[in-house]
Amino acid sequence: MEQKRSISRRTVLLMAITCGFTVSNVYLNQNLLLSMAETFRISSTEIGIVATLSQVGYAIGNLTLVPLGDLFERRKMILSLLMFVCLSLVASALSPNFIWLIMANLFLGFFTIVPQIIVPLAASFSIDKERGKVLGNVAIGLVCGILGARFISGVVNNYLGWRSMYWISFGCTLVIILLIKMHLPKSKGIQSMKYGELLQSLWPLFLREKILRRACVSQAMMFGAFSLFWTTLVFRLSHSPFHYSSSVAGTIGLVGIGGAFATPIIGRIIDHKGATFANILCMLLGFISFMLFTIGNTSLIAIVIGSLFITMGTQANQVACQAQIFLLPEEIRSRLNGIYMVSTFLGGALGSYLGTLAWSHYKWGGVCFVGLIMIIVAFTSAFGLKKKINTEAKVSQRRGQ
Repeated sequence: MEQKRSISRRTVLLMAITCGFTVSNVYLNQNLLLSMAETFRISSTEIGIVATLSQVGYAIGNLTLVPLGDLFERRKMILSLLMFVCLSLVASALSPNFIWLIMANLFLGFFTIVPQIIVPLAASFSIDKERGKVLGNVAIGLVCGILGARFISGVVNNYLGWRSMYWISFGCTLVIILLIKMHLPKSKGIQSMKYGELLQSLWPLFLREKILRRACVSQAMMFGAFSLFWTTLVFRLSHSPFHYSSSVAGTIGLVGIGGAFATPIIGRIIDHKGATFANILCMLLGFISFMLFTIGNTSLIAIVIGSLFITMGTQANQVACQAQIFLLPEEIRSRLNGIYMVSTFLGGALGSYLGTLAWSHYKWGGVCFVGLIMIIVAFTSAFGLKKKINTEAKVSQRRGQ
């Protein structure tokens, strides 16, 4: 049997860059909304549907497109998706009216699921003892793309206008396509089932694999707490004793980019101590962050440090949970990742909703209480998991799909 070679650093770097530039397309519109509203002469409330539908498109893409990675050669699939991303970016930049704009952003989110094809691909290219490190390094691109998109789009919007941001992203995507065509290794589709059968297998797969269910709960609650904090931060900073503008919240968001560098560290912990240990460590960071928000609710320093911890914990926990589910057979990894990411975004939506609800009734104290509850629920997902991972992984390897 031919032994798998270790994935090259150049390939990992290319995957990280691709993840960062593509996932940014989901978030770049958030700092462009006011300018868009002025262009089409609509209210700030109405323009919010642009950001909402890009997220909806991303969730739908995770559910319906990501599982196709188990059927098709992933490099070719990535290139095809990036071509559709290019078309969606051009459509967004040329939007003649509001309806066109929201539809273009819906499709942009739908096709921007490339990172969720790359992550299982990175796992399949990696040898077992380096998988955590590789996933952690690829995740750096994701974190920088998510957190950097808001900042960069705001700068571009100020100097060049909102349409220019879409043209810049279009140019970057063309470069990414060229690099992938030249340097990304080919993979192969493993499953021979039809697309309908593939989608029908998602729910039974979720019910069957306890590792998957626990990972979904863990990251859904962590990402929910993360979204709860960032959604309500601007409210907290606008009240006593701070009275800051919304731009300060955006600046604090840049601190979160430091969380990107926690993912390779967690990756190495996964390789040496196991994914469950890393999972618990990440959730502990989340718990500490909300304790800081509670105790130091009038301290900007406490909020800044807590924002770094919640970002580090959430992004690193994503890697730890993916390392757990990728212990299951390679031929179902794209479906596993699709289910996992849908649950993550559902958790994020729940966190944003509960955050605004808690703030409207109980202000910052209510927000911190709900955040702590979500972290505690995430903790429960780790109980008893370590005993089951090896057994279930071995059974699934024999059973396959």
